[in-house]
Amino acid sequence: MYFKNILVPYDESDHARSAIHIALGLAGPYPEARVSVVTVIPSAALPNPTLLGEGFEIPYAVGDPGGYERIMDSMVKRTVDDIQEVVNQSLDDAQCKVVADAVISNSPVEGIADYVKSHDIDLVVMGRRGLGALRGMIGSVSFGVLRSVEVPVLTVK
Repeated sequence: MYFKNILVPYDESDHARSAIHIALGLAGPYPEARVSVVTVIPSAALPNPTLLGEGFEIPYAVGDPGGYERIMDSMVKRTVDDIQEVVNQSLDDAQCKVVADAVISNSPVEGIADYVKSHDIDLVVMGRRGLGALRGMIGSVSFGVLRSVEVPVLTVK
């Protein structure tokens, strides 16, 4: 087995679901293998913990920091639960370990690249939607990941 630690970035698309099936096909028969199915939550999509009120020259904090942290944890947990449901539907007879995860990052490319580095990933299997400038060939996120990681990237349509 060439790849023991596979990452599948998941964005709820049909192409990402296909990538899960491909990754499980590669690693499924091997109990020592691991497939991580990860969603990157863009930090720009999260509620802003500060507001700039009319008449104020500096931002002020809204609520207590612990409350904001609980909101973020809740969003990540809900996302992981949604991913786990998709993973459970895709498992078939896979013997490998499958992990559902979510990370918050500035961009999908940055989140995926950071996950690859921090989790010792040796293959990325990802859907390619082809919605970017290279339409029909490869998506902008796939292209960004190809340029940002030092491991093989398999794109799936």
